[in-house]
Amino acid sequence: MRVNTVLSVLAAALVLTGCGRGGGAAAPQPMAPYPAPVRIYYDDTGGIADSLRLVVKDAAEFERVWQRATSRQTSPPPPASVDFNRDMVLVVGAGRLTPGDQITVDSVGLTRAMNAAGRMVELLSVVVKTTTACERIAFDAYPLEIVRVRRFDGEVRFVENRVQAQNCRDGPEPIP
Repeated sequence: MRVNTVLSVLAAALVLTGCGRGGGAAAPQPMAPYPAPVRIYYDDTGGIADSLRLVVKDAAEFERVWQRATSRQTSPPPPASVDFNRDMVLVVGAGRLTPGDQITVDSVGLTRAMNAAGRMVELLSVVVKTTTACERIAFDAYPLEIVRVRRFDGEVRFVENRVQAQNCRDGPEPIP
């Protein structure tokens, strides 16, 4: 009798997982259109040397991030103008790489996904593309991009995409 109960529980778990409700990985949802990000700063000198993904929704935090990001510039530019009632800022840093490597917010879009409470919610997916150069140069660089996007008050998830530069001899290849 106990074996039948265990088998029944296992069978139910397999059915639920197959339906996407039992904690298994759900199929990726397509992204709905969202206004494109607008680059407001790019640098690789190491003002922010960390690998990071950051959502900034207020002017005070943006001022701190901007000062840190531009701190290695001999003549730092003034902070970009951002209306935080309408927009927010995304900051993506690649950490220590080499010159020629780049990081960009490739695209943003609305998707639906399961939250921690098991409910479907709308969230903003941010696709971050890190491109490594074909030739490795023996110097450090710290690629960082800051973009402005329309404000979204729900959860923001960053999706990583690593590729090699397209001008390499064998064409672009995903990086493991």
